[in-house]
Amino acid sequence: MRAAHAAPAHLSPRDLAPLRAVAGDGALDYVLVLGSFHFINRIADLLGVDPDVPLPEALRRFEVVRRLGVRVASRILARMDLANRPYPISYDEAVRQAAPLFERSLGRPMGDALAPFAARPKLIEVLALALAERDERSTLDRGTLARVQRTVEAALPRSLDDSTGFHARPADPVQAFAFVGTRYPARATAAMVAALRHAGWGDLGILDLATAIADANNWARMYRLLDLAPELLYVTPRERQASA
Repeated sequence: MRAAHAAPAHLSPRDLAPLRAVAGDGALDYVLVLGSFHFINRIADLLGVDPDVPLPEALRRFEVVRRLGVRVASRILARMDLANRPYPISYDEAVRQAAPLFERSLGRPMGDALAPFAARPKLIEVLALALAERDERSTLDRGTLARVQRTVEAALPRSLDDSTGFHARPADPVQAFAFVGTRYPARATAAMVAALRHAGWGDLGILDLATAIADANNWARMYRLLDLAPELLYVTPRERQASA
């Protein structure tokens, strides 16, 4: 879907309707694959991970972060069940297992927030894994997560010019990393990483920032296409206020 690259800020269920007309519930699988590509590509671009072969030592930008990036991406993908076979867990069971994570993120009972996934309960597990990775393993505090998510939402391209042109970047190194990682992640530079290091960020922190940016870009597309509540994966408004 070109719109997911050129103008993701304007995505809506209408953009998925033609695919639903052809593939039915299989359209949900396409959304999952699309979001996964946006996630993995940003991890690779922001951390300088070569998708094909190792770069010569002299050209490697920050080797420790590169290794960590490959490791975390491999771990997340290895836990995703994307195979074309019957999923062994029912929708009701998937909701029951994931409810504590989602309700903690929402700050309220989940209700039928995941009903659009009834035909593909494996998507619930994928989102739950993303929440667990963020809340149980990330070193980022809630304030930083909220700042990254706000920057990603504000930077989402609204036209092809937004995703290909040249635009002023935020002065803050974290927001600049999120801005470039949203508009055109392939333009991430060693100087941007150096600015993060100068601001006190270490290898693990930079990895977690890249993961948060990739997560937010994945989710920004998924929730728009499937008409889901953004708060399912975003830091809730209450938490944003508390962390401000």
